[in-house]
Parts: sequence; C-alpha cells; structure tokens
Amino acid sequence: MARPLRIQYPGAFYHIMNRGVSRRKIFLRKTDYEEFLKTLSECHNLWAIDIFAYCLMSNHYHVCLRTPGGNLSRVMRHLDGLYTQRFNRAHGRDGPLFRGRYKAILVDADEYLTAVLRYIHLNPVEARLVRRPQEYKWSSHRFYIRPNKSPVWLKVWEVLERFGSIEEFHEFVLSGNEEEIVEFYTSVRRSSILGGDRFRERHMVRLGKISPEHPRHETLVLRPTVEKVINVVAREYDTEIDEVLRGRRGRENEARKVGMYLVKQLCDLTLREVAEWFGVGSYGVVGWACHGVRMKIETDKRLREKIEKIQNRISQQKI
Repeated sequence: MARPLRIQYPGAFYHIMNRGVSRRKIFLRKTDYEEFLKTLSECHNLWAIDIFAYCLMSNHYHVCLRTPGGNLSRVMRHLDGLYTQRFNRAHGRDGPLFRGRYKAILVDADEYLTAVLRYIHLNPVEARLVRRPQEYKWSSHRFYIRPNKSPVWLKVWEVLERFGSIEEFHEFVLSGNEEEIVEFYTSVRRSSILGGDRFRERHMVRLGKISPEHPRHETLVLRPTVEKVINVVAREYDTEIDEVLRGRRGRENEARKVGMYLVKQLCDLTLREVAEWFGVGSYGVVGWACHGVRMKIETDKRLREKIEKIQNRISQQKI
C-alpha cells in the first residue's frame, strides 16, 4: 500500500514529530540534544526554513516550522538522516534510529499556530519532568520568556507579536491545552491537517491532484526547475550559465560544484540525473562534489551564507 502524500507548498506550517524505534531513546546524553539542535539550525541555514518551536524528549521530538520553499521532504531527510548518522557515530551503533517516517501535521497558522506551540511547550510538564515549561532545558519555551537570548534561527518575535507582551504569551501557555487540541492529538485516527473546515477542504484538494501511486509521492509540483537553480547560481557567481553546466577540466569551479549540490538538493533528482545535466560521465563525480560542498558548509561561513542567499532567491522567485 502506498504511503500517503505529504501536503507541501511554499509557506506551509507544520508540526513535525518522530519517535525512536521501539520507543527507544534518541537522546542519551547532553551532546545528543546539542547535536540535534545543531542539525536543526543547519536546516534553517541550508533551506531557509523558519523554526517556531521545538521540544526534545528522551525518545521523541517535536518541531514547529514553516517552509517558504515548500521543501519539507528535503528538510526532513537532512534532519532525521544526518542526526541518525551523528548519533550512530557517537554511540558506536548502526541501523535506523527512528521508528519510521516522521509525522507531519499541516497547521492553519492563523487559527492554530499558538495552540500548537503551547502543546509542544507543555510536553515536559505533561510528562511530569518539570513543573513549569520554562524549566525544561531542551524546549524553546525558555527563549520565549527571554527572547534576547534566543538563537538566531528561532522565530520567537513573530509569535510574540500576536500577544500584548511576553507575560501574556507565558500565561497563555500556562493556561493549558484546550480540549479540542487534546482530542486532536490523542485521536487514534488523527488527521494530517489541523485547521477549520475551509482550510481542510482547500488543502485536501492538493492531495487529490496526484495519485497515491505516484513514484515520488512526497513531491507536489513545488520543486524549482533545474534551469531556475542554474540561472540563480550563475547570477550570484557572476559567471556564464555554460561555465556552471560545463566548466573546464582541471580548473577549480565553485559555482559548478554549488550548482550540482543545489540541483541535487532542491530539484529531487538522482545523482545520475544530475550528472546528465552537468555533462558528467560518472554520477560518482557528482556525489563527491556534493559531499565536498556539504562538508565545507559546516566550516566555511562565507560559503554557507552564499548558498543560503542563493536558496532565498530561488524560493522568493515564482516557480
């Protein structure tokens, strides 16, 4: 039976959840929590997502985010996949860490965003780990209380602007989850959409446009074209498109490598398909180029900011 489609489009809000396989712990020590947050910040830097809340429990996590580029599936491959690699390496293990695909609830932000944040922030309280949400170290609530100490990738102010003050937001969270929200999250047949009737009807239409048997059931006509990615890369590097696509043997060409990396990441192509676009005989060359860019991003601030700028330009332009 085919898995259900993800509803993906630019500007969508999601409540993301995943749990350890067999309910095992996915965080064993302090450095694991820190590594997950590092990976989450990388998702922000690489794909320009907006992160509004998180809560890391010992055997599962919650994240609330927005995807300006409509690229949830790609973001989550990085988050769950790379964190699994880092966890396994740190603890000398192998195999899957999570029990399966992440759960993604599409949220009507106008009506339910603050309710979702409250639900996320109250998780440690409901689990009786702390008495007050701001006491839990691995939740974003403490940054809503002290927004000036918030990491740059956490969008606290956009939420706080919906309230009259920080204290008002804090009291809202302390007031507890509404019965409607509790029923939604505890339902055995929980919907993948949290919103009113009109919101649900509008977005259920998106699901109907592609058959569940579609070979890439997580893609919903939202990927930028290869031509668009190459054009933006060429402009940002002030070079010719042919220089990105073809290049010259023996000559260092960062624009070409970044082009390969972004086409692979953003256009949902296989390495072999990317190799055909760039006129490369072996798809292993593409894989090595992408690996080199990915590794360099972690240490080279200039390149990281360059790629983030390119991704922002791609997501802002009409596809």
